[in-house]
Amino acid sequence: MSKTSQSEVHAYIHILKELTEKKGWKKSQIYTQQECRKNDELKKTLELKTPENIINIDDKKFYIIEAKNEKNKLEQALSETKTEYADRINKSRIITCPLVTGIAGNDEENFIAKSQYLKDGQWETITENGIEVTSLLSKQQIENILRLKNPNIKDIEITEQEFLKSAININEILHANAIIKDSRARFISTILLAMSDGQDINTSENTSVLISTINKKVKLILKKHKKEDFSRFIKIDEPSSEDNHIKIKTAIIKTHQELLGLNIRSAMNSGKDVLGKFYEVFLKYGNGAKDLGIVLTPRHITKFSAEILDIQHNDLVLDPACGTGGFLVSAFDEVRKKSTEAQKENFRLNGLYGVEEQDPIIALALVNMIFRGDGKTNMVEGDCFKKWLNTKEENGNVFGEYVLEKPKDENWIKPITKVLMNPPFSKPSSKDKEFKFIEHALEQMQDEGLLFCILPNSNMVKQGQYLKWRKERMLKENTLLAVITFSDIFYPVCVETCGIIIKKGIPHNKKQKVFWARIKNDGFLKSKGKKLPSPRAKNELEEIKQLVKSFIKNQDISVSNIKEFQKASPIDFTDENLELLPQVYLDEKKPTDQVLMNRIEESIKDSISMMVKFDKTDSFGEEVVSKDKDFFSPTEKVDKPPFKEVLLTEIFKNPIKTGDHHVSGILDEGKIPLVSCVSENGGFEGFFKIDVKETIFKNCITIASDGVPLTSFYHYYDFTAKDNALICESKKDYKFTTVLFIVSQLNSLRWRFSYGRKCYENKAKKVKIFLPFNGKEIDEDYINYLFKQTKSWNILEKLFKH
Repeated sequence: MSKTSQSEVHAYIHILKELTEKKGWKKSQIYTQQECRKNDELKKTLELKTPENIINIDDKKFYIIEAKNEKNKLEQALSETKTEYADRINKSRIITCPLVTGIAGNDEENFIAKSQYLKDGQWETITENGIEVTSLLSKQQIENILRLKNPNIKDIEITEQEFLKSAININEILHANAIIKDSRARFISTILLAMSDGQDINTSENTSVLISTINKKVKLILKKHKKEDFSRFIKIDEPSSEDNHIKIKTAIIKTHQELLGLNIRSAMNSGKDVLGKFYEVFLKYGNGAKDLGIVLTPRHITKFSAEILDIQHNDLVLDPACGTGGFLVSAFDEVRKKSTEAQKENFRLNGLYGVEEQDPIIALALVNMIFRGDGKTNMVEGDCFKKWLNTKEENGNVFGEYVLEKPKDENWIKPITKVLMNPPFSKPSSKDKEFKFIEHALEQMQDEGLLFCILPNSNMVKQGQYLKWRKERMLKENTLLAVITFSDIFYPVCVETCGIIIKKGIPHNKKQKVFWARIKNDGFLKSKGKKLPSPRAKNELEEIKQLVKSFIKNQDISVSNIKEFQKASPIDFTDENLELLPQVYLDEKKPTDQVLMNRIEESIKDSISMMVKFDKTDSFGEEVVSKDKDFFSPTEKVDKPPFKEVLLTEIFKNPIKTGDHHVSGILDEGKIPLVSCVSENGGFEGFFKIDVKETIFKNCITIASDGVPLTSFYHYYDFTAKDNALICESKKDYKFTTVLFIVSQLNSLRWRFSYGRKCYENKAKKVKIFLPFNGKEIDEDYINYLFKQTKSWNILEKLFKH
């Protein structure tokens, strides 16, 4: 096969892959060469001519693609597409061809495309956001062009799926060509910046010349933006071995192709943080973020934070751990929506400040800003704890100036009015706990400035230095306005987080209400290890956004108490733990009849399973059935009594205590089950020989105080427990069904507890559950009636009647 033939085959493969995997076209819509002759009108108008591909847009309209084997033949490909094919089709009275693309190149030098639209009899080049489209046209792009009858389209949003596909492809390319994970962010930022001037990268050069050309181009661009110092780490290093020369050139060519396919320059010119979103997906799903030790803030969260803090053109905004610049970009976008050109320009130059310690990540942030025409943003590399901002004023413009020493109070005019941040999540051994980033940011803020920070939930509930910070610094010196917990925003990284909003410099009034919210749905759905936006997903962030924004300005506004979702209430300063999470303050929903029945069914099934698995049926017969003369008797219908919330200490002996064992490894095997924080199989860690009778319990409920999720079990047999299990002994000798009902209600409280907030002894005494009451007593007859209506109860009866 000739080189030309090979290149054409590669072009066919490239075109089909792009169209179907990224551009939204179905295979059934795409004719490849001779297939177009199956359409009678196409066959008639084209005669013997056959382009690379014809896409059937809607039976009457067609989109034609013609390929050439070298990039310098791009104009030839585009010309032939029009003269040889489109013009012929447009003579038909039945069908038309209003869109064409010429694509040229090969696997060695990449493919580049140019597209045109037939408007009023003239072919016009298709642009997006004022920049020529460099890829094949997507289904969405063509729909917009035809709808508006205009080749100059704007803000065609790249889908999360397209980002995901390109991010995965690039990571695979870099992995296959020996680009190590901790170098990938720097590699991608270098290529992106080299593309930012719109000039093509000549990938046909030998590796050394190609790398040198890219690095020189990057250095010139950085110099233009007065960021030349960054050229020391926004560059591609030349490899030492010949084999690696081949690999790195392949990596450059294929990565460049993927970015061309995304129309990355056009997308950058939009009003959306496209590059930030690409970084998020690229690092998140390519494992780069995990290996770099960072957790990138999802762009819908940065946007939410900028909107609720109502960033204005005269704000000075700081992110002391700016990562790829997501918060700063969102702040800029918020200002652009509501400012004049002069105000936007001043904010661009003087309103944004960011510090990032990791070279590869600050490189991504800088490239992001340069692409958005904002290369002069006051973004610096280094340790934020060694950088301070002081106020400067020139020509009537107020801005912040970085200084290396903390200014003395009498000389320090603090510049920052708003802070948006997501500090690095600390490891247990780290001295730089997340709250220390908050403290450092607050020190540089004006009084009454607003701070939004994403934190692991543990910062708001842990004891020790965390409690000391909450009590003696955060609340003693500032006002806590809101705490919002997020569910799985960093998925697949498993960390439970909240967003807190603080007003600087005003001590927290004990009567002051705080806005508490628990977000379970943020408009995204999980699918195959990914979390992607979906129109089917509920978006609770959008539901509360305006309310939070209003509450920040006025804490006296009315806030509906939506149970398990939102509430406004003062902090409980009598709480010795001073836990500051919505899970502590939100009210629980009273269970519906259907919810109750589902919980009961689940509890009975779990009990049956445990009895059979661990041979506890004899104990059940002796301890439960024999003592309850009505166990097998049918129960007449009982009217539903009122339900009320009761503290655990009202039904269990006080204090609720933990087991006595700490390590099971020192115990000998035996017959007594040891209950720990295991969340299944009765909580059993194993069976051991227990000699100390005082450590053996019976007819009690246990709660996994250190478990995730919170799980309780009823033990009607002898057992012992570790010190990470709470032992709850009933004040009265309740029926089996009542005890099991209490277990089901306890397990329904899992939403209140998590890895970050565990149900320890000092918290259990404040736990409440809903129970039915007949006067002052638990209505055991009603509970018994409910149990005996279930299918599972029939199975339980059969187990003991036979």
